[in-house]
Amino acid sequence: MKLTEGLYAYPWLDMMANNCNTYLLKGRLNILVDPGHSAFLDQLFQAMKDDDIVPEEIDLVINTHAHPDHSEGNSFFQQDNTLITLHEDEDRYLKGEGAQLYKLFGLEMSPFQAEFYLTEGWLELDDIYLEIYHTPGHSPGSICLYWPAKKALISGDVVFYQGVGRTDIPGADGELLKQSLDKLAQLDTELLLPGHGDLVIGKDEVRDNYALIQQYISELL
Repeated sequence: MKLTEGLYAYPWLDMMANNCNTYLLKGRLNILVDPGHSAFLDQLFQAMKDDDIVPEEIDLVINTHAHPDHSEGNSFFQQDNTLITLHEDEDRYLKGEGAQLYKLFGLEMSPFQAEFYLTEGWLELDDIYLEIYHTPGHSPGSICLYWPAKKALISGDVVFYQGVGRTDIPGADGELLKQSLDKLAQLDTELLLPGHGDLVIGKDEVRDNYALIQQYISELL
């Protein structure tokens, strides 16, 4: 589904199965954010096809974090010679205690190799300029992508509509998550694009969402 020029969202709407929202940034390079579970790639690819985009056209896969519901589908793109990236802390986590989540879901961890690591700061991808924010709390190497030209924030599992990422799983830290939320709340955001659930569209709606989280949720972390 096209949100605005060059920015597409593929929300996961099936409440009976866990998977993440996927986003696509389209310019001279095509960047896919969080491919989700391997079992649901066919549904993602069909939705992309409806927007005249095929998986073979993806140049880069960015993982906001390495939990299996966001990154298991990397294995498909690794075979297709698409570049894959994430934060170095998250790669280290995946090779350590993060691997426990695959076992909890009864999944075999699909190996993938990051061609480079993301760090906090500017990321220039030809005609697309992103700001990368390291936002630990839900996982040690979680990152968020801010596209200033679109005032769009892809927030992974850090902040949702009326919610935040879990902190009761291996590698999570509630105090770090609060710090990450405070950082993101300062951005001029009109499109809040979370890893799960509804999108938050409109500057006032985004502001009110942060206010609700600050009032009712942050003190519980």
